[in-house]
Amino acid sequence: MDVLCIGETLVDIITHPVSNTFFNNDSTNVQEILLKTGGDALNNSVDLAVIGNSVTYVGRIGSDVCGNYIMDICTRAGVDMSHTIRSETPHGKMNILIDEEGNRAFYYFPGVSREFTSADVDLSLLRQCKILQLSSTFHLPNFDGANGAASLLKMAQEIGVITSMDVTKDPTGRWNEILSPCYPYLDYFLPSEEQAMLLAGTEDVEAMADFFLKGGVKCVVIKLGSRGCFCKTAQLSFYCGCYDVPVVETTGAGDAFVAGFLSGVLRNGSMEDCVRLGAAASAHVIQCVGANTGIRDLKTLLAFIGTHPLEIRYTGK
Repeated sequence: MDVLCIGETLVDIITHPVSNTFFNNDSTNVQEILLKTGGDALNNSVDLAVIGNSVTYVGRIGSDVCGNYIMDICTRAGVDMSHTIRSETPHGKMNILIDEEGNRAFYYFPGVSREFTSADVDLSLLRQCKILQLSSTFHLPNFDGANGAASLLKMAQEIGVITSMDVTKDPTGRWNEILSPCYPYLDYFLPSEEQAMLLAGTEDVEAMADFFLKGGVKCVVIKLGSRGCFCKTAQLSFYCGCYDVPVVETTGAGDAFVAGFLSGVLRNGSMEDCVRLGAAASAHVIQCVGANTGIRDLKTLLAFIGTHPLEIRYTGK
Protein backbone atom coordinates (compact mmCIF):
# COMPACT_ATOMS: atom_id res chain seq x y z
CA MET A 1 0.00 0.00 0.00
CA ASP A 2 1.03 3.64 -0.34
CA VAL A 3 -0.26 4.95 2.99
CA LEU A 4 -1.22 3.39 6.31
CA CYS A 5 -3.45 5.95 8.01
CA ILE A 6 -4.22 5.67 11.72
CA GLY A 7 -6.58 7.81 13.75
CA GLU A 8 -10.14 8.97 14.24
CA THR A 9 -13.21 8.84 12.03
CA LEU A 10 -16.38 10.80 12.75
CA VAL A 11 -19.84 11.41 11.40
CA ASP A 12 -20.27 15.15 10.79
CA ILE A 13 -23.76 16.62 11.22
CA ILE A 14 -23.59 19.96 9.40
CA THR A 15 -26.20 22.70 9.80
CA HIS A 16 -26.01 25.70 7.44
CA PRO A 17 -26.51 28.62 7.71
CA VAL A 18 -26.94 29.27 11.42
CA SER A 19 -27.31 32.75 12.92
CA ASN A 20 -28.18 34.13 16.35
CA THR A 21 -28.52 30.68 17.86
CA PHE A 22 -30.15 30.58 21.26
CA PHE A 23 -32.48 28.31 23.18
CA ASN A 24 -36.08 29.45 22.73
CA ASN A 25 -37.92 26.13 22.34
CA ASP A 26 -38.85 27.09 18.79
CA SER A 27 -37.77 25.83 15.36
CA THR A 28 -35.78 27.77 12.80
CA ASN A 29 -35.61 27.00 9.09
CA VAL A 30 -32.13 26.51 7.63
CA GLN A 31 -30.87 25.92 4.12
CA GLU A 32 -29.58 22.43 4.82
CA ILE A 33 -28.71 19.83 7.44
CA LEU A 34 -26.21 17.36 6.03
CA LEU A 35 -24.76 14.06 7.16
CA LYS A 36 -21.10 13.84 6.12
CA THR A 37 -17.99 11.94 7.10
CA GLY A 38 -15.24 13.59 9.11
CA GLY A 39 -12.35 13.09 11.51
CA ASP A 40 -8.73 13.75 10.54
CA ALA A 41 -7.83 10.16 9.73
CA LEU A 42 -10.95 9.58 7.66
CA ASN A 43 -10.40 12.84 5.77
CA ASN A 44 -6.77 11.92 5.11
CA SER A 45 -7.71 8.38 4.03
CA VAL A 46 -10.57 9.32 1.71
CA ASP A 47 -8.70 12.27 0.19
CA LEU A 48 -5.58 10.20 -0.41
CA ALA A 49 -7.65 7.42 -2.01
CA VAL A 50 -9.59 9.79 -4.29
CA ILE A 51 -6.36 11.47 -5.38
CA GLY A 52 -5.21 8.03 -6.51
CA ASN A 53 -3.19 6.39 -3.75
CA SER A 54 -3.69 2.94 -2.18
CA VAL A 55 -4.70 3.51 1.44
CA THR A 56 -5.34 1.28 4.45
CA TYR A 57 -7.13 2.76 7.45
CA VAL A 58 -6.69 1.45 11.00
CA GLY A 59 -8.92 2.56 13.85
CA ARG A 60 -12.02 1.71 15.83
CA ILE A 61 -15.46 1.87 14.25
CA GLY A 62 -18.78 1.71 16.11
CA SER A 63 -21.17 -1.12 15.33
CA ASP A 64 -24.08 1.33 15.17
CA VAL A 65 -25.64 2.98 12.11
CA CYS A 66 -23.01 5.73 12.15
CA GLY A 67 -20.20 3.17 12.11
CA ASN A 68 -21.87 1.39 9.19
CA TYR A 69 -22.10 4.72 7.36
CA ILE A 70 -18.37 5.33 7.87
CA MET A 71 -17.50 1.84 6.61
CA ASP A 72 -19.64 2.30 3.50
CA ILE A 73 -18.29 5.74 2.58
CA CYS A 74 -14.64 4.76 3.06
CA THR A 75 -15.01 1.50 1.15
CA ARG A 76 -16.73 3.30 -1.73
CA ALA A 77 -13.83 5.77 -1.84
CA GLY A 78 -11.38 2.89 -2.21
CA VAL A 79 -9.96 2.80 1.32
CA ASP A 80 -9.05 -0.65 2.66
CA MET A 81 -11.11 -0.97 5.87
CA SER A 82 -10.36 -4.64 6.55
CA HIS A 83 -8.09 -3.87 9.53
CA THR A 84 -10.60 -1.82 11.53
CA ILE A 85 -11.98 -3.03 14.86
CA ARG A 86 -15.75 -2.81 15.34
CA SER A 87 -16.88 -1.79 18.82
CA GLU A 88 -20.19 -1.75 20.66
CA THR A 89 -19.41 1.79 21.79
CA PRO A 90 -21.29 4.39 19.72
CA HIS A 91 -19.32 5.93 16.88
CA GLY A 92 -17.94 9.44 17.29
CA LYS A 93 -19.81 12.45 15.96
CA MET A 94 -19.20 16.14 15.32
CA ASN A 95 -22.04 18.65 15.20
CA ILE A 96 -20.89 21.55 12.98
CA LEU A 97 -22.80 24.83 12.87
CA ILE A 98 -21.84 27.15 9.98
CA ASP A 99 -22.91 30.77 9.64
CA GLU A 100 -23.39 32.73 6.41
CA GLU A 101 -19.74 33.85 6.39
CA GLY A 102 -18.44 30.29 6.73
CA ASN A 103 -17.46 30.58 10.40
CA ARG A 104 -17.93 27.33 12.30
CA ALA A 105 -18.79 26.06 15.78
CA PHE A 106 -18.05 22.44 16.70
CA TYR A 107 -19.72 20.12 19.24
CA TYR A 108 -17.76 16.89 19.68
CA PHE A 109 -18.64 13.39 20.95
CA PRO A 110 -15.53 11.12 20.81
CA GLY A 111 -17.24 7.72 21.06
CA VAL A 112 -14.95 4.84 20.03
CA SER A 113 -11.91 7.12 19.74
CA ARG A 114 -11.49 6.85 23.50
CA GLU A 115 -10.89 3.07 23.20
CA PHE A 116 -8.23 2.95 20.48
CA THR A 117 -4.79 1.64 21.56
CA SER A 118 -1.57 0.52 19.86
CA ALA A 119 -2.70 -3.07 20.41
CA ASP A 120 -5.35 -2.42 17.75
CA VAL A 121 -2.63 -2.03 15.10
CA ASP A 122 -1.47 -5.06 13.10
CA LEU A 123 2.29 -4.37 13.10
CA SER A 124 2.80 -6.44 9.94
CA LEU A 125 1.14 -3.56 8.05
CA LEU A 126 4.20 -1.39 8.67
CA ARG A 127 6.22 -3.54 6.27
CA GLN A 128 3.56 -3.14 3.59
CA CYS A 129 3.31 0.67 3.47
CA LYS A 130 5.45 3.50 2.13
CA ILE A 131 4.07 6.18 4.47
CA LEU A 132 2.68 5.93 8.00
CA GLN A 133 0.33 8.86 8.62
CA LEU A 134 -0.82 9.44 12.20
CA SER A 135 -3.85 11.70 12.45
CA SER A 136 -6.13 12.88 15.26
CA THR A 137 -3.39 13.25 17.88
CA PHE A 138 -4.92 14.49 21.19
CA HIS A 139 -8.23 12.75 20.37
CA LEU A 140 -6.83 9.26 21.06
CA PRO A 141 -6.07 9.28 24.81
CA ASN A 142 -5.05 5.60 25.02
CA PHE A 143 -2.77 5.78 21.97
CA ASP A 144 -1.16 9.24 22.07
CA GLY A 145 2.30 9.76 23.50
CA ALA A 146 5.40 7.71 24.21
CA ASN A 147 3.97 4.22 24.60
CA GLY A 148 1.62 4.36 21.63
CA ALA A 149 2.22 6.83 18.81
CA ALA A 150 5.94 7.42 19.42
CA SER A 151 6.68 3.70 19.69
CA LEU A 152 4.87 3.00 16.41
CA LEU A 153 6.64 5.86 14.63
CA LYS A 154 10.01 4.58 15.86
CA MET A 155 9.30 1.06 14.56
CA ALA A 156 8.19 2.44 11.21
CA GLN A 157 11.20 4.69 10.76
CA GLU A 158 13.61 1.90 11.69
CA ILE A 159 12.37 -0.22 8.77
CA GLY A 160 12.47 2.64 6.28
CA VAL A 161 8.83 3.76 6.31
CA ILE A 162 8.26 7.50 5.82
CA THR A 163 6.51 8.93 8.90
CA SER A 164 4.08 11.83 9.06
CA MET A 165 1.77 13.40 11.65
CA ASP A 166 -1.04 15.91 11.80
CA VAL A 167 -2.65 16.99 15.08
CA THR A 168 -5.85 18.42 16.55
CA LYS A 169 -6.29 20.63 19.62
CA ASP A 170 -5.26 19.29 23.01
CA PRO A 171 -8.18 19.63 25.46
CA THR A 172 -5.90 18.61 28.35
CA GLY A 173 -3.33 21.37 27.77
CA ARG A 174 -0.40 18.93 27.92
CA TRP A 175 0.67 19.51 24.29
CA ASN A 176 4.44 18.77 24.23
CA GLU A 177 4.20 16.27 27.07
CA ILE A 178 2.32 14.11 24.59
CA LEU A 179 4.09 15.11 21.37
CA SER A 180 7.76 15.49 22.35
CA PRO A 181 8.43 11.72 22.31
CA CYS A 182 7.21 11.63 18.68
CA TYR A 183 9.35 14.41 17.20
CA PRO A 184 12.58 12.38 16.73
CA TYR A 185 10.69 9.82 14.63
CA LEU A 186 8.81 12.19 12.31
CA ASP A 187 9.89 12.83 8.74
CA TYR A 188 7.00 15.27 8.27
CA PHE A 189 5.02 17.27 10.82
CA LEU A 190 2.10 19.36 9.52
CA PRO A 191 0.38 21.39 12.27
CA SER A 192 -1.77 24.47 11.81
CA GLU A 193 -0.37 27.84 12.86
CA GLU A 194 -2.62 27.88 15.93
CA GLN A 195 -1.47 24.41 17.00
CA ALA A 196 2.20 25.18 16.29
CA MET A 197 2.00 28.41 18.31
CA LEU A 198 0.68 26.56 21.38
CA LEU A 199 3.28 23.82 21.02
CA ALA A 200 6.28 26.06 20.35
CA GLY A 201 5.29 28.92 22.65
CA THR A 202 5.89 31.65 20.06
CA GLU A 203 3.90 33.62 17.48
CA ASP A 204 6.83 33.74 15.05
CA VAL A 205 6.20 31.17 12.32
CA GLU A 206 9.86 30.55 11.53
CA ALA A 207 10.68 30.14 15.21
CA MET A 208 7.85 27.60 15.45
CA ALA A 209 9.45 25.55 12.69
CA ASP A 210 12.86 25.78 14.36
CA PHE A 211 11.34 24.45 17.59
CA PHE A 212 10.14 21.28 15.87
CA LEU A 213 13.34 20.82 13.87
CA LYS A 214 15.35 21.02 17.11
CA GLY A 215 13.05 18.38 18.57
CA GLY A 216 14.02 15.99 15.78
CA VAL A 217 11.42 16.52 13.05
CA LYS A 218 13.03 16.42 9.58
CA CYS A 219 10.52 18.59 7.69
CA VAL A 220 7.98 20.99 9.17
CA VAL A 221 5.04 22.37 7.21
CA ILE A 222 2.95 24.91 9.13
CA LYS A 223 -0.50 25.54 7.63
CA LEU A 224 -1.32 29.26 7.70
CA GLY A 225 -4.94 29.19 6.55
CA SER A 226 -5.71 31.83 3.93
CA ARG A 227 -2.03 32.91 3.96
CA GLY A 228 -0.82 29.52 2.67
CA CYS A 229 1.94 27.66 4.52
CA PHE A 230 5.55 27.76 5.68
CA CYS A 231 7.87 24.83 4.96
CA LYS A 232 11.28 24.27 6.54
CA THR A 233 13.94 21.55 6.56
CA ALA A 234 17.61 21.70 7.52
CA GLN A 235 18.41 22.70 3.94
CA LEU A 236 15.45 24.76 2.78
CA SER A 237 12.76 27.15 3.98
CA PHE A 238 10.01 29.00 2.12
CA TYR A 239 6.52 30.46 2.29
CA CYS A 240 3.90 29.37 -0.21
CA GLY A 241 0.65 31.22 -0.85
CA CYS A 242 -2.74 29.62 -1.42
CA TYR A 243 -5.05 29.54 -4.41
CA ASP A 244 -7.69 32.25 -4.76
CA VAL A 245 -10.93 30.28 -5.13
CA PRO A 246 -14.53 30.81 -3.95
CA VAL A 247 -14.82 29.64 -0.33
CA VAL A 248 -18.00 27.84 0.70
CA GLU A 249 -16.63 26.48 3.99
CA THR A 250 -13.27 25.29 5.25
CA THR A 251 -14.01 22.02 7.09
CA GLY A 252 -11.35 19.48 6.07
CA ALA A 253 -9.11 22.01 4.32
CA GLY A 254 -6.07 21.17 6.43
CA ASP A 255 -6.63 17.43 6.04
CA ALA A 256 -6.89 17.83 2.27
CA PHE A 257 -3.61 19.76 2.30
CA VAL A 258 -1.95 16.86 4.12
CA ALA A 259 -3.35 14.36 1.60
CA GLY A 260 -2.14 16.40 -1.35
CA PHE A 261 1.27 16.97 0.24
CA LEU A 262 1.80 13.27 0.95
CA SER A 263 0.67 12.43 -2.59
CA GLY A 264 3.55 14.60 -3.75
CA VAL A 265 5.95 12.84 -1.38
CA LEU A 266 4.88 9.47 -2.80
CA ARG A 267 5.77 10.73 -6.27
CA ASN A 268 9.21 11.95 -5.14
CA GLY A 269 8.22 15.57 -5.72
CA SER A 270 10.27 18.50 -4.48
CA MET A 271 9.06 20.22 -1.33
CA GLU A 272 7.69 22.99 -3.53
CA ASP A 273 5.77 20.49 -5.66
CA CYS A 274 4.40 18.74 -2.58
CA VAL A 275 3.20 22.01 -1.09
CA ARG A 276 1.55 23.07 -4.36
CA LEU A 277 -0.29 19.74 -4.55
CA GLY A 278 -1.41 20.15 -0.95
CA ALA A 279 -2.65 23.66 -1.68
CA ALA A 280 -4.53 22.47 -4.78
CA ALA A 281 -6.27 19.69 -2.84
CA SER A 282 -7.27 22.15 -0.12
CA ALA A 283 -8.50 24.69 -2.69
CA HIS A 284 -10.92 22.15 -4.13
CA VAL A 285 -12.27 21.03 -0.75
CA ILE A 286 -13.12 24.54 0.46
CA GLN A 287 -15.39 25.11 -2.54
CA CYS A 288 -17.92 22.56 -1.23
CA VAL A 289 -19.77 21.81 2.00
CA GLY A 290 -18.24 18.79 3.74
CA ALA A 291 -14.70 17.70 4.48
CA ASN A 292 -14.30 15.43 1.43
CA THR A 293 -16.97 16.51 -1.05
CA GLY A 294 -14.69 18.64 -3.20
CA ILE A 295 -11.57 16.47 -3.36
CA ARG A 296 -10.44 15.55 -6.89
CA ASP A 297 -8.09 13.03 -8.51
CA LEU A 298 -4.41 13.65 -9.22
CA LYS A 299 -4.92 14.44 -12.91
CA THR A 300 -7.45 17.16 -12.08
CA LEU A 301 -5.25 18.64 -9.35
CA LEU A 302 -2.16 18.71 -11.58
CA ALA A 303 -4.14 20.37 -14.38
CA PHE A 304 -5.33 23.00 -11.89
CA ILE A 305 -1.75 23.62 -10.71
CA GLY A 306 -0.63 23.97 -14.32
CA THR A 307 -3.04 26.82 -14.97
CA HIS A 308 -2.87 28.55 -11.58
CA PRO A 309 0.62 29.84 -10.65
CA LEU A 310 1.37 29.89 -6.94
CA GLU A 311 3.95 32.19 -5.35
CA ILE A 312 6.91 30.67 -3.48
CA ARG A 313 9.02 33.01 -1.32
CA TYR A 314 12.30 31.53 -0.09
CA THR A 315 13.76 32.50 3.28
CA GLY A 316 16.71 30.10 3.15
CA LYS A 317 18.21 27.70 0.61
